[in-house]
Parts: sequence; C-alpha cells; structure tokens
Amino acid sequence: MENCVIFKSKLASYPETATESGILTKDYLYWQQREIKQQLCLDDVVGTALVNRGDDRQPCLLVSAYPKQTVGLIVKKKRRVLQEYYFTCGDLAKRSQWQKAINNTLVGKAIEADIKCRHLQVVINPHSGKQQGVKIFEQVRPLLDRSNLTYTVTKTISAADTKNLVLNLDLQKTDGLVIVGGDGTIHDAIAGLMSRPDRETAIKLPLGTIPGGTGDGLAKSLLESAGESYDPLNAAFIIAKGRQQSLDLATVTQNGKEYYSCLSLAWGLVSEIDIESEKLKFLGALRFDVYALILMSLLRTYRGRFSYLPHADFNQIKENSSPSWQVIEDDFIFLWAMNTPWAAHDMNVTPYASLNDGAIDVLVMRQGTSRWELLQALLRCGKGQHLDLPHMEYYKVSAFKLEPLTDKGILVVDGEPVEYSAIEMKVMPNLACVNC
Repeated sequence: MENCVIFKSKLASYPETATESGILTKDYLYWQQREIKQQLCLDDVVGTALVNRGDDRQPCLLVSAYPKQTVGLIVKKKRRVLQEYYFTCGDLAKRSQWQKAINNTLVGKAIEADIKCRHLQVVINPHSGKQQGVKIFEQVRPLLDRSNLTYTVTKTISAADTKNLVLNLDLQKTDGLVIVGGDGTIHDAIAGLMSRPDRETAIKLPLGTIPGGTGDGLAKSLLESAGESYDPLNAAFIIAKGRQQSLDLATVTQNGKEYYSCLSLAWGLVSEIDIESEKLKFLGALRFDVYALILMSLLRTYRGRFSYLPHADFNQIKENSSPSWQVIEDDFIFLWAMNTPWAAHDMNVTPYASLNDGAIDVLVMRQGTSRWELLQALLRCGKGQHLDLPHMEYYKVSAFKLEPLTDKGILVVDGEPVEYSAIEMKVMPNLACVNC
C-alpha cells in the first residue's frame, strides 16, 4: 500500500484527536478509529466539504459516500445510500490539503493540480411520463449538493422548449447536460444539440439522464452498463462521478427530412401498442399489457419491404466477405429497431445491443407467428429470454430502410409517432457522449 500512497497526513474520525496518519491511494482512503484500521472505497465517494462540527465548532472534513446497499422487502435491489464521514485533521491548513487531495484523486488528477468544478445544466420535464420530474429531482438533489459540482435547473414545458434551451446553451459555462424525464425529452435535447452551428462540439457534451418517463429505455441501458440497478438515485450517482463513454446515434431520413435517434424505431404491433394504448391511459402502465393482449388476439400483419446492410461483425456474414444489402418483403407482425439493449426499464428487447458498437439491433416477427408465440415474447422480453422463440428474427445492421406497403399503420421513433412512409436509419458510431 505504501508504494501507492498519494497523500499522507494526520487524520482521525471525529471527535478523536488526529495522532496517526491517514493514507490516500488512488482507490482507497485509510485511517484508524479507536485503534482499528478503517478504509473507504473512493469509487463510492461523490465529494467533500469543509465544515465545523460539535459544540466547540471543531473544523472537520466531511466526506460523502454512497455505497451500494440491498433495499426492498419483496423485490430486492442494490441502491446507493448516503454515508457521511467526519474527520479531524489537526489544523485548518491540513484540512484543506486533505480536501484537495481527495477531490483531485476522485477525478484522476495530481493532488497539487488546480481543477475546475464541473457545472451541469439540469433540464426537468414536469410533464414527462409519470409527471413526477420535479419530485424525482428533489429526491436526488441532496446527492448532487454533496458532490464536487454545481448546477443550474430549468423546467421545460414542451419539446420545442427543451430543444431551444439546448440550442442556446453556453458551452463555455456548461460541462454536462442532465435530463430529468423520459426518452422523448432526451430525443428533444439531442435534436437541440444537433441543430447548433457547432454541433460537432455540442454533441460531445456529456449527457446524463435521471429516469422520470414511462419507459426510460436509455436510462435503464446506461445504468445496466454502469453496473447499477434502475433507480433515480443511482442515476444521479453515476452523473456525479462524471465517468463517460461514447454513444452511437442514428440518422433518420424521411421524405427529404433528416433528424436523429438515440433509442429506437418501431413498426407494426409494437408501435400500435405504444400509441393506441393512450386510449387506456387511465390504467397507467398497465395499459400497455392490456392493449397488447387486445392486438395479439387480432394478429394483424403489415406488408412491407425491409432492406438492411448487415453489420460487419454480424455472425451471418461469411468470413473475409464484405456485407451487402439484403431485402425482405413480406407480411410483418412487427419490426423493432434498437440502439440500446433496453426499450423500457422492464423490456430487454435486444440483449445483444451495445451503446457504442456501431450497430442497430433489429427484432422481427413475420406472418406464421402464433398468438401463443407472441404472448411468450411479451412475457419473456423483460429478461431478454425471447430470442429462442421459433419465429423470432434478430439482425445487427449498419443501416436499413423500411417501406410500409400497407395503407394504414404507425411508425414510432424514440417513442414519438412520425409520418407513415418510407424511412431510413443509419448508424453514426460514437457520435454522442453519456455519463455511464
């Protein structure tokens, strides 16, 4: 451990007197409490503060950590829970030295470096999904307040409002964008970033999401990638830690218009469930299941032409051959194209999908599928166990074109209905940046 020491100075748990040295490494903080060795994993730490504690107003260093704990009586999950550590450091100068050493180590900087505190723009959509955006943010605000960052909060009331806010964001004063809402609000934010004259720079602004929508497919995918369970506090934690990775986007082209997708395109049974179930909105989230059962009983098919360019790593491509466009014209029950593994927090639709593999994962069922198979698919997709069903087809593609050949139907991109006509999607690898 001594060979890995970054900083060493007297440190003790309050209210003890600091007589022994604490030790800081790149991964842990070590100290003694009542002559017993203690350690704190820095992966769980979000920030520090200089405080005065007790009746004597003794100067202390506060270290805020959020380790994982198992919560829930019936459905158990790992959730980040606050633990506060108060330390005495001998004097004011040592207290400040410890704070700088820990803060710099958290972001991988030398302890003598001068670092700038990150500033985040938080966008809350109070009308998204559960209409609980403000309440959800108040639940996670204490974590952000304890973190080594600052933030500005703005409420938006419409898609245009979100887009305009992002369009006019001062990138010189903003180090990250946080969306408290659903996939639709994230879609609007990306549209704003990609509408800017400096879009190549703007789209690299780290994007974090705190789930507040109905589906929250992107939030679930980001949390799973980070090894965290689906929970707003866990989402706030990974934003506070500031770790980043790239995210593929897709260019969507339709009737000469071009826009961008971060999540999905759906056609057929899936899109009709998504949109038409609004008639049963009074049932809450249960409306999707009820309407799915109604439509499955009808077993509608939709004529269309699906043209796709297989992704270079897809196992259907022969070794040493170049992918070429493939065409399927048939009666489809549904086509579901995904940029992420999760379409919603409870639907692992394309389990082989990755956030930045340069591919769109497409799930297809065609005519010949039975009602029983459809029901099985619905019941098993929550855990991603539906791919072995007889009529389930799975494709990894770099681009595709869908041409509906029936007069009536619904097309949905990122949860929002679009014009019912021929549409194209093409992967833009590693274009965006997300907290993950």
